[in-house]
Amino acid sequence: MADREWYFEDFGVGQVTTTMGRTVTEADIVNFVTFGGIFEELFLNAHYARESGLFKNRVAPGLLALVLGEGLYILSGHTHHGRALLGFDEVRLTAPVLAGDTIHEEVTVIEARPSQSRPGHGVLTLAHRVVNHEGVEVMHYRSARLIEGRPRP
Repeated sequence: MADREWYFEDFGVGQVTTTMGRTVTEADIVNFVTFGGIFEELFLNAHYARESGLFKNRVAPGLLALVLGEGLYILSGHTHHGRALLGFDEVRLTAPVLAGDTIHEEVTVIEARPSQSRPGHGVLTLAHRVVNHEGVEVMHYRSARLIEGRPRP
């Protein structure tokens, strides 16, 4: 949980946040693919995944790793004064996420600038690395967010 309120002025270029970890379960994978309609046998059939898949285990869709990574960053409290997610760029899947893996995010501020269109707000560009329990990067991406500035008295 957040240790304090985070406003735009609290972010600086180079600042790094490491989130808590989260274990990806078989239920996470099945629920995500069912909800999203991603009915690939590799995601739904554990026997097929073990016998015919590249990783000999049920693999998580890349989008699940992205969603879980974003959720972990939100738990840090740094986005509670966020007003808009402006986009994702440079999304790359660099290693598989398997059932039983524990992942966390390392998030670095790469740009922090005042908003031109929304006075009292700023735009953050963040570099995200999703890392598994063995220290292997499984995904990286960038996000841009509109964050509320600190209220003026």
